[in-house]
Amino acid sequence: MNKIRINDIRIENNNRVVWSYEVEGEWSSCFTDLRESYAEYDVDLLAVPLSILVIPFICNILPAVWLCDAVAYVGRIDKSFIEHIEMIKDGYRNMYPMLNFKGSIDTQSIEDNCVSSCVHSGSLFSGGVDAYTTFFRHYEEKPSLVTIWGADINLNDNTGWNNLLRQVQDTADRFGVGFHTIKSDFRSVLNENNLDRIVMPSNDKWWHGFQNSLSMISLASPVAYADKWKTVYIASSFSEDTEGMFTGGSVPSIDNNVYFGSCKAEHDGYELNRQQKTAYVVEECKKRNQNLYLRVCWESKGGRNCSCCEKCYRTILGLVAEGEDPNSYGFVWDRESISRCRRGFMHRVKIYEYDYYPIQNRMRDNQDNIRDRDYYRWFIDVDLSKVNYTLIKRIRNSRLNSLIIRGVNRLKRIRL
Repeated sequence: MNKIRINDIRIENNNRVVWSYEVEGEWSSCFTDLRESYAEYDVDLLAVPLSILVIPFICNILPAVWLCDAVAYVGRIDKSFIEHIEMIKDGYRNMYPMLNFKGSIDTQSIEDNCVSSCVHSGSLFSGGVDAYTTFFRHYEEKPSLVTIWGADINLNDNTGWNNLLRQVQDTADRFGVGFHTIKSDFRSVLNENNLDRIVMPSNDKWWHGFQNSLSMISLASPVAYADKWKTVYIASSFSEDTEGMFTGGSVPSIDNNVYFGSCKAEHDGYELNRQQKTAYVVEECKKRNQNLYLRVCWESKGGRNCSCCEKCYRTILGLVAEGEDPNSYGFVWDRESISRCRRGFMHRVKIYEYDYYPIQNRMRDNQDNIRDRDYYRWFIDVDLSKVNYTLIKRIRNSRLNSLIIRGVNRLKRIRL
């Protein structure tokens, strides 16, 4: 039988929670060799109940518990959380009907941590288009920003974290809100490669499709309790007009069912596509006479934008479509960059058409306000349905090319 048992939850230096656990059964291959995990906060954890402190660890492994039909043994757990857990599971079932979600949580004590004085809110904040959109949409609430080290910035990337920290601090100072940081090794607990194989029928990856949203929302639960939040916002990554075209672990049917104490998570901005969000952020910047550093890059280290990956290109073209200069938003962009983008777009970068149709339509409608408009004629006129099928891209994505690359890399390792 597959089991996981939380043997101990201890607090170190008032701000670090450490979970000690043991794993039994065939599903042990889904875990790394760690048997302790931690999260560091900037709030005093001594006043936070253990039934709340257990939530970040449980949520981090919960989809694996369900998929492997395991039992998670915990001493005590929050009443609001456990009452909605079947709804979270149903969200995954609806997203991935080809997979079986079984498993359960076995607890000795369920504790009610609701209080009537919760009036504040928080917002998970990465510094990108989605995060700024959610922040501006709820600005009147003055939500505290919550940024997590260990999600998309590795724990050994001190430069990247310090750069992001400065950006978040600057945003909090400029807009007069609080901010919190969380540092955790939560991505080191599970063996993502083995879990990728388990979820292969979903055509999604473990981190993107199952772990990221639930883990990050739950990491905020001790802060939510300590600061008396009623809502923690998580920005949507996709929009409802593409529902059914993609899968992912961050959707309203999952996120909106996460509760802890008197706080509930809210999946925000699902009715907006990315170009609408870009336009909204641009308008808010103009209204406030502010420029923003939009941190969107997945490829570069150091917390900066590389300005030449798919995510950077998507954001840059979206800004251009609104008549903006990408250099004012944290990118390095000139006419040579536009030419490089065109080459990458046509010959190297795989795109998802539904991401680019709104950008292309906006660029066509707003041509009179686009600087160097003629340099973007290639994008305005391109047939997006054919971009991924150019000859060079077919060769790059072919199985033969993959085998050649693997062979070359193997020879390099042998020579070393």
